[in-house]
Amino acid sequence: MKNNIFKIALGGISGIIISGMLSAFLLVLSACSDTGADKDISGIIEAWKTADQSQTSVCRAYYLDSLSERKQADTSENFQESYMDFLGTVNALREYARNNPSTRVDVRNTLFEVYGKMLYESDKQEYLESEGINALRKAAELNDQTLLAELYMMMAKLTSAEPLRSAIYDTKAIDLLQKKDRERDYYSADEFYDLACTFFKAEDWRDAIKYGNMFLEDQPEDSSEEHTLKRLSIMDVVGSSYMEINQWDSSSTMFENMLSVASDSIADQKISFSVSRLKERALGKTGMVQAKWQQFAQARENLENYLKTSLGAKDTSDIINAYLGLGRLQMGTGDGKKAVSELKQARRYATTRRFALLQTKVYDELARSFEDLGQEDSASICKRKLQMLQERIQASKQDVELLKTRTEHELLQIQNDINTVSQEKKTRRSWTWLIVLIVVLLGIIGLMVASRKRFRTKIHRRIARQHEQKQAAAATSQLDRMTEGLKKKGMEEESGNPQDLSNEDQWIEFRERFTAVHMSFFSNFNQALGRKATPTYEKVAVLLFLGLDNKEIGRVLGIDKDSVGRTKRRIRTLIGCETQEEMQEIISKF
Repeated sequence: MKNNIFKIALGGISGIIISGMLSAFLLVLSACSDTGADKDISGIIEAWKTADQSQTSVCRAYYLDSLSERKQADTSENFQESYMDFLGTVNALREYARNNPSTRVDVRNTLFEVYGKMLYESDKQEYLESEGINALRKAAELNDQTLLAELYMMMAKLTSAEPLRSAIYDTKAIDLLQKKDRERDYYSADEFYDLACTFFKAEDWRDAIKYGNMFLEDQPEDSSEEHTLKRLSIMDVVGSSYMEINQWDSSSTMFENMLSVASDSIADQKISFSVSRLKERALGKTGMVQAKWQQFAQARENLENYLKTSLGAKDTSDIINAYLGLGRLQMGTGDGKKAVSELKQARRYATTRRFALLQTKVYDELARSFEDLGQEDSASICKRKLQMLQERIQASKQDVELLKTRTEHELLQIQNDINTVSQEKKTRRSWTWLIVLIVVLLGIIGLMVASRKRFRTKIHRRIARQHEQKQAAAATSQLDRMTEGLKKKGMEEESGNPQDLSNEDQWIEFRERFTAVHMSFFSNFNQALGRKATPTYEKVAVLLFLGLDNKEIGRVLGIDKDSVGRTKRRIRTLIGCETQEEMQEIISKF
């Protein structure tokens, strides 16, 4: 009887809550509609017309500048009011679109709405991307290249969290704008700079050269010191990209220009230091070109200075390039042994995955040097290592190509889907209100059923959570006691022969207690190592995580502290750390 009364009461309360939510929803819709009814959108409409007739950037500027300024001026007190004002503008634009139906108006409306929702962060990324793709499909039938370019720019801003994907959309926009020689009306030199850097990191050398040169074309001769630094950085990107595609003449010219620009005095000390480093890099890479051209005397001087300054600055990539250039120089002079010596030094620095491309160059040159010396076995080993690295790099490039293909596929589908989208819209309109009514009724029924289930589920979850918290607290307390016990045993005299973790059973028990508290430690450790850790590696890592030093670890594990040090060095090498402190910091985050 009591249960029935409780159920009836709960059902009544659920009904009241649901009715209140629906009323609030309808009120918000009404408020938005009312707000949009008297909105003055003449400025936006005029911007549309201007953009449509003379293809200027007035419309896009309105979206970006006006809305951005409005949002920046908002405070926490009037933000909601401003957002409701934006929604009212959207409703007014939709009403205008209903009264003046055209594909162009729909596309312009989407531009305004998507830019606004990006600024106010009012919709999910996936939804906004879908809206942008649909707008591109509609705009494709208009044959308006500037409007399409604006949509591509909008997609680039939407996907800015994925730099390469965003850059592909920007590339599409620039290609369209270049047909009318209008790319610089929409893109600044700084945006060309960002594109060049993005493509350089993705090892897309030709696009890095293209946008790097577009940036350099926009730079005045009397630019500021900060612009000079940017200019030198892009010259380095372009010159290095020319080297990667074996255009040595263009590379040499770029580095010579770089040296000419870097010769000017810089007052700002910080900028002056960066400019000096770029000048040294230009000299060093000029030396690499000279070694290629067999100008050995000039190349030797430039490369030795390059190596010296790079070692002083502790710039690993420059050090590798310097040794690589010296190795090529020695090969050119016919001194195979010195070439091998220099290239081995380059290999010693190029041990991490950060320098995979440089590693391939080093192993390629080493294989040639060993062949010249008649050391076929060593050459064979280098070739096998080179093949493994090339396969790894190829896999990485395939990921980049897959991203490009995915984006290109999205764009190619636009034209094919135009007719399908139009047909779907006609069919959808006749069923929209019926579907909305059915969905609302089903939603009300679902909410009433779900509210009861949710109440029960919430109680069960609360009980389960309390139980888990108690278990976790007990496991943590037990692990702390075991850790303190190990530390105390580790501090006993060696003659005391304390119990330790060298016994397999004791280690298994301790490992189980540790895993109960730090569940993802061992999986994270294996991932960092790049393979399954040995029991010894696991023990040392766990004890490091718990704060024991080498001496304490040695006593707990029943080994001497030198063995502990060797094990730590092996772990550090596998993880890819340069110092013990860096390794300790990484392990502490597991």
